[in-house]
Formats: sequence, structure tokens, C-alpha cells
Amino acid sequence: MTKIMHRVYVSTMMMVGLLTVMLIGVYGYPYYSTPLIERPEAPLDRALSPVGFWGHGMGFIGSFMMTFGVLMYSIRKRWTRLANVGLIKHFLEFHIFLCLLGPALIVYHTAFKFGGIISVSFWSMVVVVSSGVIGRYLYLQIPKTIGGKEISVIELKKQVAINRLELAETYRIDPELLTTIDQLASGFSERARTSLLTTFPRLVVYNWRYNHRIRKILHAIQTTIDHDRYIPVHYIIHENSKIQRQLASLAVTQKLFRHWHLFHLPFAMVMFIIMVIHIVVAFLFGYGWIFTS
Repeated sequence: MTKIMHRVYVSTMMMVGLLTVMLIGVYGYPYYSTPLIERPEAPLDRALSPVGFWGHGMGFIGSFMMTFGVLMYSIRKRWTRLANVGLIKHFLEFHIFLCLLGPALIVYHTAFKFGGIISVSFWSMVVVVSSGVIGRYLYLQIPKTIGGKEISVIELKKQVAINRLELAETYRIDPELLTTIDQLASGFSERARTSLLTTFPRLVVYNWRYNHRIRKILHAIQTTIDHDRYIPVHYIIHENSKIQRQLASLAVTQKLFRHWHLFHLPFAMVMFIIMVIHIVVAFLFGYGWIFTS
């Protein structure tokens, strides 16, 4: 998949997700904003209530999307026979799409009524989705090959040295400026030795500040060299600074990612177990949407 195709792939998923959520929200707003006691008499009740045609359907479709998204990504990641079937990162992006849109449809399926044991599944789903966003952020901070395998620290440091040498010898970038860039990426692991709850916000703030300072340095360089030289210099500095930032926070990021798995998976299991029980009970009572007469 080329870069342009990848952008189209991601953009399409984003547009489909946003449009779906917005259109259902706009169409169903008169119903969802109606007090619970008055909903049975509302014109859209037969369509959007949890047992209405569209409301019930959104529950089935949302559950299928979440289940398929988890299974598809897990099988691709763990089954070595599928190692050559697409890039793991593309499967992860599709997994994220399904596991964001699926829960959104389930929220519409509930018609914003949360109670009983279903509320446990709902709040577990909220935790899983929220932690999934955090997990995606951490995943992006760990250097990987295009195939999704982690790159060793030795290889990363070697690439940094090669890039630095090219900037100094080929493009004659001021050594003091290169030293400044090196210093920006140092010390994060020392500053972040606090509790896990405060480490993640520190990591986010550190990454934002680091990127902001690199942009200022690139802007300063742009005013001192011609445009043709600036394009490759911008690319090399951008690549090198990204690697240096990832190296500086790698130990912390990997630690957070390990703890993230311990937090994410149990809630996902609780959510799926209660969801399966809910679907089975619904079928037993004759609420099978289009699958029962």
C-alpha cells in the first residue's frame, strides 16, 4: 500500500465513522432527548428503542464490529502463517476503526439508558475504548519496522549516528545546533521516575514540548540555507529527532505499555462475557432482530 493509498484508507475510515455517528445522532436527537417516561409514545420509538428495528440492529452490528475487530487483529498478530498478509499496522488501524464505531453504535442501541448488569458491560466498554486510545498512543512511541517488529536500541543509535554525520558533513549544519538537538532528547527517563498515573501525562507533555522545539529549530535553519538544501535537511532532522525522542522515553514507554495490557485486557473480557450473556438472553426471550420471526 502506497502512502497515498494509506491516507485514503485511513481518511475513508475516519469519514465513515464520523458521518455514521453524526447522521444517527441528528436523526435520533428528537427521540434521545425525549424523557424516558415519554419515549414509548414518541414517533421514533419503534425504530430507535433498544428493541426497535434500527436500535436493535445497531446493537447487533456494533457487537459484531467489536468482536470481528478484536479477533481479526489478534489472529493476524499471533498467527505466524499470516505474517505476509498485509502490514500489522494496517490491521491495527482497521481494528481501531471497528472498535470505536462498534461501541458508538452500541451506545445508540441502549438509547442512552444504562442500568442493571448491562451497565457493568457498558462502563467496561468505556474503559476499554478509552484505554485503547492510550494504547495506540504508546504503540506509536515504540520504534518499529514497516512490518511491525520492534527495532533494537543498537540499530536506532546507529541510525542516529549516520544521520548526524550526514547533517554535519554533507549539509554543513552547525555542530552546536546538532548538539542542542541531542540535548533536547536527554533526561526524560530520569524525570519520569514517578507513579504510572503521572508518567503518562509527563510523556505526552514531553513529546509535545520536544516536537515544538524541533519545529522552532527547523524554522531557524530554513532562514539560513536555500530551499533545495532545506528539504533533505528537514527530512533528516525530523527523522533523527523522532528516533532520539523515542530512545529517550523508550524504557518508560515499554513499561507503560506492559502495564497497559494488564489494564486493558481484563475489562475487555468482562465486557465481552456480559455482552454474550446479554445476546443469548435476548434470543431466548425472542428478541433476535431479523434473525427471529
